[in-house]
Formats: sequence, structure tokens, C-alpha cells
Amino acid sequence: MDKLIPVERAIKVEDAWNGLSLLEAVRIALPALSSREIFKKVRMGELNVNGSRRSPMDLIYTGDIIKVTLSVPPPPVKVPVLRENVYVKTPAGPFTVVREDEELLIVTKPPGCASHPALRHSGDTLIERVRFYLEVSEEDEFQPALANRLDIETSGIVLVGKSVKARQKLGIALQKGLVGKRYIALVAGRLEAGEGEILKPLEKRVDSRDIAKYPAGHPRLTGRVQEAHTRYRVLAQSQYPLPVTLVEVELLTGRNHQIRRHFADLGYPVVMDNRYGDRNFNGEIDELTALGRMFLHAWRVTLDHPKSREPLKVISPLPTALEDALKIFGLNGSKSIDEAGDWRWGEGG
Repeated sequence: MDKLIPVERAIKVEDAWNGLSLLEAVRIALPALSSREIFKKVRMGELNVNGSRRSPMDLIYTGDIIKVTLSVPPPPVKVPVLRENVYVKTPAGPFTVVREDEELLIVTKPPGCASHPALRHSGDTLIERVRFYLEVSEEDEFQPALANRLDIETSGIVLVGKSVKARQKLGIALQKGLVGKRYIALVAGRLEAGEGEILKPLEKRVDSRDIAKYPAGHPRLTGRVQEAHTRYRVLAQSQYPLPVTLVEVELLTGRNHQIRRHFADLGYPVVMDNRYGDRNFNGEIDELTALGRMFLHAWRVTLDHPKSREPLKVISPLPTALEDALKIFGLNGSKSIDEAGDWRWGEGG
């Protein structure tokens, strides 16, 4: 946890507080402070009125100046950015560095690249590309780690911790829901305009690495139901040559295939998702667009920097292949995103 620093705050007593006790006034002005903390600050000399120590029960009057010393986190300090928006090639394959500093690497995963090795994907993985880029071998004591994962067909932002502390803090932030994750998806059918919410539990899918690691019947290999929460807003729609809807999606939980499963359950599967969608519809889409991949892209992530706590908003624009596919339907992804503006749930789509 970051070391706290003392900051003195001055509070001028308003007419409405005239005749209140010091305790009552401070509780109104600083509701986060408990009565016990206020008594302690008086004892420690961290709370005074007009420069003089006073009892918490003493009365205060209009115009009095209450000064209190608070312990607060240090202000964010920007960590120098090493690289931004650079396309890099490694022996394992290419990717884009969206942002990099000494602690944090943010990359765009290309479609068709698995995040980690699995039974069916042992070589060409994003983590291998990252290791080559950072010049880390499997024998090195510290190993960079992907904080979040994307499906093999999904493109977009992945966070990488470059130090032990950064790796730990990213994991905690994701676990606590402190990392905002937004996706752009094209779904089959005309979804009603506006915004919507999907609250449907999903059965936990068994990880292929667990299948290889644990014997049959092990608890890790039995599915269990997990809460899943998805929000979305409609960005654009098209009826010709096939009915499709462009949506921005916000994940409030991070379940396996959550977006794909939730929209399929809603009756509007992600375009080119042959696992949960309509293969015949996808075949028509592929003939029209030659897309050859699922239309799902992790386009925006918001988080506090794991070291400096600086608020970050990172964008990965729609890949050219997705933009070109949208043109077939008379849609413009980047324009639709820009025109829709920043999205705050409950304020309309």
C-alpha cells in the first residue's frame, strides 16, 4: 500500500454551523472521519480552531477557521512512457505496443493468436511474443504475465505486468473490478436501439490447461455456475445486405466467452462466432466480407497505473479488416464510436 502523507485542510465555519460543537461541525465537513478519529486528532494536535487546541465538545461560531491534518495518498506521479502505438515484429509473431513504461506494457493482441499455450495452441501465443519483445527467456527468474486474456479470435487490448509488483497490482485491480473493459462487437440481427443489460449466470468452462493438469473427477474439472454481468449500447444498425447491429459492450464480470455466450442467449450472436452463432448466417457474412474472423475487439481499457496510480485510458482502434467489413453494410465503426461519445451507463445509448 502507498505511504500516506499529511495534508492540512482549512475549513471556514458557515452560518449554518454557528453554535455547533467542533465534533459536529467536523463530522459534517468531513463525513469520512469517525468521532473516534476526531477525538484522536485533537489529542495529537492535528485539529485546532483559529490556531488553538479545543475540546471536541467546544462550540464553534461563524467565521472560525478549523484546521485539520489528514493522511492522504501521495499525488499520482507520471511514469515516463517508453513507447506508444508501435507495431513490433518478433520471431514468434507481430503485435502492437499501445503503451509501455518501466512497469506496464499494454499491447493489442491480433486475431488468431492464443493468449497462452494450450492443448491446441502450444507455439504461436501472445505471451511468447511478449517474452521475445522484452528479451525474457523461460529460464529467467521473473516472467512477465498477461493480466487479462482474450479468446483466440478476439483482438484488442491486453495488459502485461513487467515487474512482480505490477503483476500483483494488476491482478488485484482486475479481481476487484477496478479495470474498465469495453469491446466493440457486430452482432447478427437488428438489436433494439438504446442500451441494455444482461444479467445471466454462466457455467464455468473447464480450462484446457486444467484438463492436462488434473485427473478426471477433480473439482477443478467440474463446472460451476458464476454470476455474469454485461452492459451494452447500440451504436449503429443495418438491414442490408443482412441485418446486423454494431454494439459497444462493457464487461462487469470476466467469465469465459461471456460476451459471446450472453449475446447468443439474447438471440443476437456475435458475427462469425461459429461456436455460439449461426453457421449459415456466418457463411453468408464471410462470402460478403471475406472477414474470416469473429467480429469482437477489445477497444478500450481504463485503469489506474499500478505504480503511479495515474488514471489511464487506453484505446485500440478497430482493425482495418473490421472497418472494411462494416463498409459492406454501409456502416463506419470509428465514426459511430466518435458520434456516440463517451458512455456512462444509465444516461442513454
